[in-house]
Amino acid sequence: MNRLTAVLAVLALCPALARAQEAAAAPQQVPAEQQAPAAAQGGQEETPFDGSAIQGKVDSLAEQYAETKTDVASLKKLKFSGYVQGRYAWQESTAADFNTTPESAPAQQGFFIRRGRLKAAYDADWSQFVLQLDATPAGVSAKEAFASIKLPWQGFAIDAGLQLFPFGYEVGVRSSSDLDLLERSAVVRAYLAGEYDLGVALKGVYGPLNFKVGLFNGDGVDAKQAGYDNDQRKDVIGRLGVDLGMLTGGVSGWYGKTVNYVASDDPEYDRYRLGADAQLYLDLLPVGGTALKGEYIWGRTTISDKNGGAGDKLGKTGHGWYGLATQNVGRYHQVAFRYEEFTADNTLPLTGTNVKTAREIQAAVHTFVGEGGKISLAWAHPMNGDRAPGVSSDPKRDQFIVQAQAKF
Repeated sequence: MNRLTAVLAVLALCPALARAQEAAAAPQQVPAEQQAPAAAQGGQEETPFDGSAIQGKVDSLAEQYAETKTDVASLKKLKFSGYVQGRYAWQESTAADFNTTPESAPAQQGFFIRRGRLKAAYDADWSQFVLQLDATPAGVSAKEAFASIKLPWQGFAIDAGLQLFPFGYEVGVRSSSDLDLLERSAVVRAYLAGEYDLGVALKGVYGPLNFKVGLFNGDGVDAKQAGYDNDQRKDVIGRLGVDLGMLTGGVSGWYGKTVNYVASDDPEYDRYRLGADAQLYLDLLPVGGTALKGEYIWGRTTISDKNGGAGDKLGKTGHGWYGLATQNVGRYHQVAFRYEEFTADNTLPLTGTNVKTAREIQAAVHTFVGEGGKISLAWAHPMNGDRAPGVSSDPKRDQFIVQAQAKF
């Protein structure tokens, strides 16, 4: 009886087990909201994802970026700078200045371009290229063109080519675009005429000290034969400077000779210079910073007096100095005053119409406009210092200058 009951129970469960197996074998139904679009349910098979194409594009972009990065790094080493100084000048003069030809009128009169500079410098790992041109209506000339080779010692290098005289503050340190007055002093214009010369020099920085010394033609960029040495002699020129923050300065020296080939016996003349300069920067007034500067130069044979030109001054010894004060007024204005003296010949007798010492008072007001712009008003009052009896103290050569400068 028990066996019959078990068999009947198994037979009753068979239909339910069969239905459960069919349900398990049937595919799972996806709700309608989760089904793929009709287009994706067609008879075509779905294309498998291929990442190799995208990886190729990424690699190509990476290569292009690397090339661009290299080009940009090279361009960052090349720097351009420059400035233009447009002027109007009026100079006091006598009627005799205009009695012959227009060329006899005072220099730097009316409208003119004082300087038009464009400078390119490429700073590589172990060298530097520098080229500076001056473009004015008078023509285009090279002011700087030198190669600089960096030495293993930090801050040391050798400059070879056309470069600034390493002498004094107004030439060796101060740019023509940042002069406190619009022109350099008379003693600097006499003994460092042209400001640039051809030669080779060693320069370096060690702590607060800096120096530059080299061997130069000695004739300056305005030599009688521009770009060439006027004689076979070479001059040693150098400056040792110190930077103590609020106080800077330096001492300079020059030793050389020049030859007067116009004379039948070709006599040699000494060409010496000794100089000292100092600059003191103060922050005493509430309106802005104050700077006090001075420079002294003793020299023999000015650059413009070589090879027969103005031969009466060849071998002559003179000296000169200046003192100036500059005051900033706020962020956009600056005023400057300078007094200077220059004696071209210390032994000149005070007879006839001789003027032994030239003196001058100068003043300037600068206003800085926007990025790189500056408008300047300047006045200069020359005076006759040590002079022969009867010579007036006023040579009637006052000058007023208005200058607009743009710099980048």
